Amino acid sequence: MAKEKELTYGLEEFAPGIDLEDVYGIKILDAKEVRAVVKIETDQGTFALKKVGHKPEKLQFMYEAQEHLWNNGFQKLPRFVPTKDGHPFLEVEDGLIFLNNWLDGKESNVNDETQLKQIIRLQAQLHQASRGFTPTVRAHIKTRWAGWIERFEEQLADLHRVYDQYKGKAPQNELEATFLETVEPMLEMAEKGFELLKASPYLKVLKREQELRGFVHGDFTYHNFIRTPDGDMQVIDFDYCAHELRAHDFARFMRKMLRRTDWSSEMGNLILNTYHAIDPLHEDELQVLRAVLFFPQRYWRAVERGFLSNRYTPEGSIKKMRQEVARLDNWKRYLDAFPTRL
Repeated sequence: MAKEKELTYGLEEFAPGIDLEDVYGIKILDAKEVRAVVKIETDQGTFALKKVGHKPEKLQFMYEAQEHLWNNGFQKLPRFVPTKDGHPFLEVEDGLIFLNNWLDGKESNVNDETQLKQIIRLQAQLHQASRGFTPTVRAHIKTRWAGWIERFEEQLADLHRVYDQYKGKAPQNELEATFLETVEPMLEMAEKGFELLKASPYLKVLKREQELRGFVHGDFTYHNFIRTPDGDMQVIDFDYCAHELRAHDFARFMRKMLRRTDWSSEMGNLILNTYHAIDPLHEDELQVLRAVLFFPQRYWRAVERGFLSNRYTPEGSIKKMRQEVARLDNWKRYLDAFPTRL
């Protein structure tokens, strides 16, 4: 965990007008700021006090999703600590606050194969345990079911829009020059990914997943896995959990790991086979996954944030565009040999 430092504010400022000791029935012995949470030592153990800007119905969804996992046997996560009155969180002037059990450990190291396999197994186990989840009327978020075809179509249109604006013109700066140098092969990848997704059994996979009523974590990345001192692996931060295809979690994580290893077939096989051994992947899901991996998501984001929303600096977009093109040959080679069954 990150190095602790003394709080620059008191708990009264963190939770104005609320007596946390009375609300939770605890005696607070010490409180320190640790990254984005407050570590609280109490007479009943150590907890993490968090504040979020979510709407109550979203935090309720997160709470119910995590309780569903816990009750289905997936207990590799810190649990919400209810108030004495049984509420999972409290509303304050500038957000919502809640307590989690404190988790000792440090961020996972995906370069360690043992830890990487732990993470992949954890992902498969989470997806298994998520099934059958029906949130209450108090828990509501915008559904993420479906939408992949429409999302890819919109992103492809973004690439075409920027290309149409600059093609045939002399670039005025390095950003424009880099875009014009790299865009055509990336457009080919985007168009192929879009066509493969439309031709895939995506809607069949979607219907099956909807019937299973599972959900995804939504942000499977190394810093959301904590390795405890005894070597156990735990998952944290469910802020992006939602009803969605498990391939959403899987593709996002797989793309990151393949990019780290220059689209190594060894890495791809390790991820697919480790997950499949826990929660088998269907052949139709592999078709969808291949189509999703074709789409140059990171390149599109660099273009969108460099030219349309201006959320990246020119240097940031240039770096990411060049990185993606540099990987293109191995990327294509990997997907050309992508397995149709496991």
